[in-house]
Amino acid sequence: MATSPTPAPHPSPATITGVLQTSLQPIPSLQSRRPLQREGAFVFLSAAEQDMEDAMMRSSPPPEPVLGKRTRQADGSADGNDTEPDDGLPSTMQSQLLPSISNVASATARYVSKKKLRPEQRDEVDVFLLDTALGRQAKLFACILSLENKVDTFRSAAPPYQLSDELKTNITNYGIAVLLSVNVSAYKGNIPRNHVLDILKKYRFDLPTGIEHDYANWEKISTFVGYSLTQTRARVKKLIKDSIKTNTNIFSLAQVIVHSTPCRTTIQLCSRVALMRQVHAECNGGEKYWNLIDTRLEFIRTRAGSSASKTARAFNNILKVDRATYGAEEEYAIGDTIPDEWQQRVDDVVAGTDIV
Repeated sequence: MATSPTPAPHPSPATITGVLQTSLQPIPSLQSRRPLQREGAFVFLSAAEQDMEDAMMRSSPPPEPVLGKRTRQADGSADGNDTEPDDGLPSTMQSQLLPSISNVASATARYVSKKKLRPEQRDEVDVFLLDTALGRQAKLFACILSLENKVDTFRSAAPPYQLSDELKTNITNYGIAVLLSVNVSAYKGNIPRNHVLDILKKYRFDLPTGIEHDYANWEKISTFVGYSLTQTRARVKKLIKDSIKTNTNIFSLAQVIVHSTPCRTTIQLCSRVALMRQVHAECNGGEKYWNLIDTRLEFIRTRAGSSASKTARAFNNILKVDRATYGAEEEYAIGDTIPDEWQQRVDDVVAGTDIV
């Protein structure tokens, strides 16, 4: 007779509770599980652990530089927060590159000897080198003020300005060139005088620097320019009057007018002189002589307008009539030459194309 199997014994409640606690505990992953190691064996770290260890071993980054300062670890400093100027070079190298006071003194002594300073001046230089930076600046400022006082004293003691003979000669020559320029619009008044003054401002000659801003001295020059132009007009008027009496041809008359000046006797210049002689013959050289010439110039400009060819034809006709009236029997030729560089500069200033 078969026997029935013996049923398994039921586990006790304590056994069941232990099994449940064991099953609920987390099972370690394969990556975090540590193998058993012997003493002194090398431990291989995971990638995450290696990153954390590298971060812990890494030193703290230095703080950002502020206002040209950089941090350094000072000798004997507890916190290491001392600062020094960020010159780009260590302090030891700076001290090696900076010249010592003895080297500066030696170089200065050689330079002082080259400039041949007096003994008391050399002593002042030595004291200056040993002074502080603020002290040297104060001394330099005091020297500047002393120089200003000396300049003011020199100016007050200087004699009044007088025109030199060379300047007077230049004014006379340029005055003739202005009056005979093909671009001049008037022979009297401020127009020719201002042209000469513009030439003086441009080429200076022996004018002191900035004298045009000194009203009193510039007035002396302006007055002489006006006087020189008056004398030139009087001389030209007399020569024209004499040429009418002596029946002098226009070329010879023009040569006498520009004598001892750089002006050339060109066709343009002779035509201007012919206009002066034409008006003189009409008014017999009265008191309004130059005013009448200015009126005739204005008439030509008005009728010609902006046409240079019409102006040239007007003056060529005046020259043709003059040659037929004075010295017609004489044979002479007026060269068709262009003005030289000297006269051309004057013409450019008078025309306003050469800005002063």
